Amino acid sequence: MRQRAGSNTNMADPYQWRESVLSTRSLSYVSNMDAAEAMLRPSTLRKNTLSSITSSYGDEDFQDALTQVPSADALPPSVSSSPLFRLPRDLRLQVYSHLLTSPQPIHWPIEHQFHSLSPQLLRTCRPIYEEAAHVLYQTNTPTFAHPSDANMFAHALSNRSFACLIPHITLRIRSNDTRLWTGWFNTNAAERSLVRDLPGLRQLTIRYRGPRWQPSLNEKANADLWLKDPKLQEIILSVRKCVAEVRLLLCVRLPEEVIEVITRGVAAQSDRAEEGEERMPHVMFRRWVWLNGCHIRVEPLGKDDDI
Repeated sequence: MRQRAGSNTNMADPYQWRESVLSTRSLSYVSNMDAAEAMLRPSTLRKNTLSSITSSYGDEDFQDALTQVPSADALPPSVSSSPLFRLPRDLRLQVYSHLLTSPQPIHWPIEHQFHSLSPQLLRTCRPIYEEAAHVLYQTNTPTFAHPSDANMFAHALSNRSFACLIPHITLRIRSNDTRLWTGWFNTNAAERSLVRDLPGLRQLTIRYRGPRWQPSLNEKANADLWLKDPKLQEIILSVRKCVAEVRLLLCVRLPEEVIEVITRGVAAQSDRAEEGEERMPHVMFRRWVWLNGCHIRVEPLGKDDDI
């Protein structure tokens, strides 16, 4: 489908054909998969309700998942005597988490991406499915490069309630696609909006590609210029109303010599070098900074890196 559409729009925006059709368009290529496999194979604005990371989660998310595990008393006799179900439920949850959680974000849709996950576990029997299916969605981080992909992902799940379990996603946004994304952020439409598609979202990471390194400016001047980018400001104003916590990575392609200077400066800071021994890079190159209602940090890109 993508190849046919793309061949007719060679001179147009490569994303235009995808945006021109509602994302609930062709669900047939994922609708026959179960909810687990839909995570791995290809197949919006919260109206002032909130003030306004990494791919793994800590104890809080683990405990959230634990509260959803049924008790042994509710298990049918056919499985209640199995070695797995004789384990305490917190240990069973650790087994499920080991098999169903990826340490890396899961890009969707990408056909040939490898993850050491075992979603086939959910096909074993209904008690395991009911006890473990939520782990797949609650402990992984889907990553999307287009709002239509995120919208389709949410609507293609065999059980729509799983979309409510996803607490964190990553969005890869290029500055030229700003209006595509803000259109998804700035609506509350039931069929297509961030807050309706993923109502349980608590954390959002944005990898934003748009700023360019200006050789005539120093690090601070470059950083100040990037923060004044009107497209970046438009994204921040739109998305911070949708999610409680927003982390924004400014992905900037830097000359190798600049990356080396930044790396040396960060290393010197971590070693608590004396002042003046190494030039410290601008603060946004070293740590998260709270600005405009979200956390922002610069992520240097090499010549072969992508967002």
